[in-house]
Amino acid sequence: MSKEAAKPKKPLPNYKFPMHDTHLKKTLGNVRVACVLALIAPLLLYVFHNGPRKTKYKNFYSTYDPMTSFNRMQKGGYLTSCPGGGGGGDKKKDDKKKDEKKDDKKDDKKKK
Repeated sequence: MSKEAAKPKKPLPNYKFPMHDTHLKKTLGNVRVACVLALIAPLLLYVFHNGPRKTKYKNFYSTYDPMTSFNRMQKGGYLTSCPGGGGGGDKKKDDKKKDEKKDDKKDDKKKK
């Protein structure tokens, strides 16, 4: 036993080839790049796309008057259900006559 204990153990051979772990290293590098881009891309989108768009909308609607746009579309003939000129507040003579007839019928029913 003393002879065996006295012998120093040989180190295990180190079999490292130049191609060893290259696939793993490249994959981990790609994952790192993907994570960084996934964090940066939304920030860049917000700063360069959404931010200016919000300011454009804010500037547009701060001076926007919906009635002038409505009148412009009405005069242009785009609103077929709202013919031009009336403005929605004036009733035609025929409509007034119909309303009066309805009121008369209601009064007659109440009297009976």
